[in-house]
Amino acid sequence: MQDTRSEATRATRQEPGQPAVPAAFEEVYLLLAPRLRKIAIRKFGIPPADAETLVHDVFATYFMHAASVTAVERYLVGAICNASRYYLRRSGAADALFCAEHPCAATPDDALLHEIERKLLLSRLLARVGCRCRDLLHRYYMNGETTRSIAETLHSTPGTVLVFLHKCRRRALAAYRSMTETS
Repeated sequence: MQDTRSEATRATRQEPGQPAVPAAFEEVYLLLAPRLRKIAIRKFGIPPADAETLVHDVFATYFMHAASVTAVERYLVGAICNASRYYLRRSGAADALFCAEHPCAATPDDALLHEIERKLLLSRLLARVGCRCRDLLHRYYMNGETTRSIAETLHSTPGTVLVFLHKCRRRALAAYRSMTETS
């Protein structure tokens, strides 16, 4: 461990009164890449293939910003830690989306299939009732608007809006019956 640190300090050349100048990028990579891989794999539990990718990303970032880096080793260790944390957050979100819970939402079961059927039926039903009824039903049921606020935008009375809603509900029921009836 001590040997690695002394080599890392040799990877930067510093003249008295001058900021540290990075050694050749190849030297820095050969010197510190194994340590960065070890940090990603052992400390954060990153799979080796992904740890290799993270190390390359960290060095790519370092190469772009090498002129502003004063402490190469600290910069690279911090960068691999941040990259590993970001990787874990991103993979944790993907796992939650694709099967982190039991039962898995990505595998079709009866509840999921019924939910999809209901949504498809509702979208087909709303397509059949017309745009005016669809807008009115959406505003009243989904947005929770009152008949008074809907009436104001339609330049009508709340009673007229209630009549429109009644007709739209009847139209939606008729569309539902026609779609679900078996011939």
